[in-house]
Amino acid sequence: MLYAMTETLKLARWVCLECHYIYDPVKGDPKQGIPPGTPWEKVPDTWYCPECKIFKAKKGVFKRLDD
Repeated sequence: MLYAMTETLKLARWVCLECHYIYDPVKGDPKQGIPPGTPWEKVPDTWYCPECKIFKAKKGVFKRLDD
């Protein structure tokens, strides 16, 4: 399912505070079942960083990037 890309806030990128991986909603994370166009708010709480694989904190280790 692709999400509408009209809401600027929901298209914000998010950075992992552990390894600095950037979640880009335009790209999503297809390897973990997150299709391109998925805003951060729609990423499941069970999702984790694909780079450092921090399982304990999951989405909690990410901070919104200010563009």
